[in-house]
Amino acid sequence: MKLNYIASIFIFLTALLHADEKPNILLIVADDMGYGDLSCYGSKQIQTPHLDALAANGVLCTDGYVSGSVCAPSRAGLLTGRSGSRFGFEHNLNKPDFIRPEYAGIPLDEPLISDRLKALGYRTGMVGKWHLGDSVPGHHPNKRGFDFFFGMLGGGHDYWPTVDNNKLFYNDKKPEEIRATYLTDWFTIEAIDFISAKANNDPWFLYLSYNTPHSPMQAKSSDLEKFKHIKHKTRRIYCAMQHCMDENIGKIVASLKKQNQLDNTLIVFISDNGGSVEVSNAVNAPLRGTKGTFLEGGIRVPTIYHWPAKLKPAVYKKPVISLDFMATFVKAAGGTPPAYHKPSPREGRADKKGPIYDSVNLIPHFTGENSADPHEFLAWRTATRGSAIRVGKWKLLQPLSEATQLYDLTADPGETNNLASKHPEIVASLFKKRMSWEVSFERMPMFMSAAKWGGYNAKLYQKQYSLEQPAPDNTEDIWAWDYKSDK
Repeated sequence: MKLNYIASIFIFLTALLHADEKPNILLIVADDMGYGDLSCYGSKQIQTPHLDALAANGVLCTDGYVSGSVCAPSRAGLLTGRSGSRFGFEHNLNKPDFIRPEYAGIPLDEPLISDRLKALGYRTGMVGKWHLGDSVPGHHPNKRGFDFFFGMLGGGHDYWPTVDNNKLFYNDKKPEEIRATYLTDWFTIEAIDFISAKANNDPWFLYLSYNTPHSPMQAKSSDLEKFKHIKHKTRRIYCAMQHCMDENIGKIVASLKKQNQLDNTLIVFISDNGGSVEVSNAVNAPLRGTKGTFLEGGIRVPTIYHWPAKLKPAVYKKPVISLDFMATFVKAAGGTPPAYHKPSPREGRADKKGPIYDSVNLIPHFTGENSADPHEFLAWRTATRGSAIRVGKWKLLQPLSEATQLYDLTADPGETNNLASKHPEIVASLFKKRMSWEVSFERMPMFMSAAKWGGYNAKLYQKQYSLEQPAPDNTEDIWAWDYKSDK
């Protein structure tokens, strides 16, 4: 009790000190990281002390979601505050012959968080993976509200770049030197440099979009040595990549602390979707599923908010989503987010009140000023693949390849007990709510994944997934994927 009282006094005094300051905002996104691959989320194999410290001194969300189960639509949602399905971006980015180039990315009339924060006086930067369009000049990060960009425009990159072999850019120019031999380290160097460049003492917003632990599976030998006891090669590399990312995040936090910026910097950490069990041996346990599915393992991700000036340490158990970044960041920066507009079932695409935003300012929910659930429901759709909706503890899952499924996530977070036949009235209610959500979309999908992915997606739902964390000394390939079911 005494420690809690002292902590409360400290947070109150810190808040007074920074009352008139706009916070710096650091959004860190991992790529294809498993829900169970941080030690603060239960990993027994991978220790992540730096992310654990952010969680212990911030808000750890147990039920944090993303708006897409694959990279590009998830990122389109988190940067706009609108589900990508609303503006036709619900598949991974591709460029079919029929599409106008300006629509092969986030539509140019969709403002991003960076645009909104720049208008509020922020210096804005992006480091890492873009994957949101490069077909026309207007898609470039520098044209989407980012003053500074270092990274790749596409969705992946070799972790060992050279001057002659890389897809990296400083704004619109190629790098003339390699500042670090391993890409995760290089991204961190650029991030620290951006944070340290105090131009006119303006507040800053940095979108640090790591591509780790996405494939290709490549790690430094010094990191691999720490996991040499893990027999399976891919899992061993994955663990080493996770360790490296955590170490790099620790360097960024140390830099913020050294510059006296940590207290008034809102740091948010998330993965862009669930871990890729079949490619990288990520672990989503205790959740079932993988990247590319609307099972919990595909869309529920570690979500951490850290802001000492405003937030007390807490574990938050109500559903939140990456769409909330926009309203949370804009409000924290002293701006007014677009109104959270709930469409009526009859409103549909003829809505005259403007674009529908799905973003909620979470700070009052974290501080206890607002005790209600942030969202009435959360919903997802990928055309030709399936859809899902969560209302309270209930989740309706409708993969196109499988029968309708209903789960009580409170009792069954691993989604092992389909209750659809026992509660047809709940199925009907959730289905109606999801359809009302879908008819409010403004555009049909602008592009879709290749047809072959439909069959692949069906297989992902039919696999058997381990719901238990592998032991620290586990050397067998049993924790993440049932390879036998493929034979």
